[in-house]
Amino acid sequence: MLPPLHRDVLRLYQRATGRRILDCFDELVRTQWLGRDELLALQHSKLQRLVEYAYQYVPHYRCAFDQAGFRPAELREDPASFFKIPIVTKEYIRDHSDEFITTDPIVRKTLQKHTTSGTTGEPLVFWEDNNYRDHVTADILRHLTWCGWRLGEPHAYLWGHGSAGALSHRLRASLMDLALNRFVAAGHLLSDDHLEALTRQIRPYRPRLLFSFASALFVFAQFAHRKRLDNVRLLAMYSSGEVLYPYQRKVIEETFGCPVFDRYGTLEMGGIACECEAHAGMHISAENCYVEVLDGNEPVRDGQPGEIVVTNLNNYGFPFIRYRLADVVQERSGECSCGRQSPRLEHVQGRVVDIFRTARGDYVWDDLETFEVPGIKQYQVVQKALDLVLVRLAKDDRLQQTDLENIEHSIKKTMGSETQVQFEFPDHLPRTSAGKYRYAYSELSAPQLDRASGLIH
Repeated sequence: MLPPLHRDVLRLYQRATGRRILDCFDELVRTQWLGRDELLALQHSKLQRLVEYAYQYVPHYRCAFDQAGFRPAELREDPASFFKIPIVTKEYIRDHSDEFITTDPIVRKTLQKHTTSGTTGEPLVFWEDNNYRDHVTADILRHLTWCGWRLGEPHAYLWGHGSAGALSHRLRASLMDLALNRFVAAGHLLSDDHLEALTRQIRPYRPRLLFSFASALFVFAQFAHRKRLDNVRLLAMYSSGEVLYPYQRKVIEETFGCPVFDRYGTLEMGGIACECEAHAGMHISAENCYVEVLDGNEPVRDGQPGEIVVTNLNNYGFPFIRYRLADVVQERSGECSCGRQSPRLEHVQGRVVDIFRTARGDYVWDDLETFEVPGIKQYQVVQKALDLVLVRLAKDDRLQQTDLENIEHSIKKTMGSETQVQFEFPDHLPRTSAGKYRYAYSELSAPQLDRASGLIH
């Protein structure tokens, strides 16, 4: 239950800004316990309203629906008609963004401009309305309650560059932080000096949980272990924004003595899925998004990985309908012991550009434990060609030649004996502007991918 003081502040914030976060939060807390049929019926109803609105007010979708022979009314009787709608990509939206903005004057008044971090060098400018922002915030808060945290209890974020943007935006964010009892610190600088300063800031605040990128939580755990910070006690850690590898989860949980909850989402889509207390896959936020897992343009076979295509059900100002995220995921079947009946993802394997392909057509690289050896401070693995892998290591004197040989052997075992492995030894590996850290990525071009029978067609 939200403490009265924080509820009053949050209500004040909502009156000043026209937001309705509390209403959305209460609704999501209720709907998470709906039966599967009720939940999917709610999802379908929201999808129906979205496509009807998009056809009426959004230029791209009116044109795309007409060209595809799709009429929103079809969806009421035939859910499969939805798949007539063409899939859109980040590249297409980036080049035609004006066509995705609503012409509805009422919704346009609420729009705010945002830009994705551009981890792969391709930032996307998009707009979001109040309805989208309210549901994104409420969905995060709902996910945080899954560890036992209660709305209004202190919690901390290690995220991006911290305070930025226009003064009005910073003032609204500061009021929101106060209302939610939330502490936010920049997450793009993770040197020992910055982490020591961060620890001094956080300790008197006594947060119940910490929310950050997987790599930032991992670095913080390593720092805490080195400095023997045994007085940092948390209810849970929440990892988002990056793939959480098993070895990272193990180190974080052992260091802080609390579970890690893995959460999947993007800035333009909001929260997509999150682990519950059972840690048996990630529950899709079916009230907020419609998820497809595809091989090319067709649904994957049961239990197979594929590219995720998402429709956000809340952003009427700049709709994303059948939006290809270029992430590789896998669905999970069966029911969860927590009692929630929403569909689940097994796990997120990474971005398409972060998944390596072998000359045989296999796609690999979702476990980098090989690099957890003394002497390696940071690492980055880059696929330069189907038969060439570059390994960048920020190292110290403890790294031995035998360690390099073991790394090379492991890569060849996974990628094929014909693979060449090259090493570079920079002093450090920088993070992206958003504070993320890319452990592995592929530089393969489309012609190179065509040589292997990967997921992209």
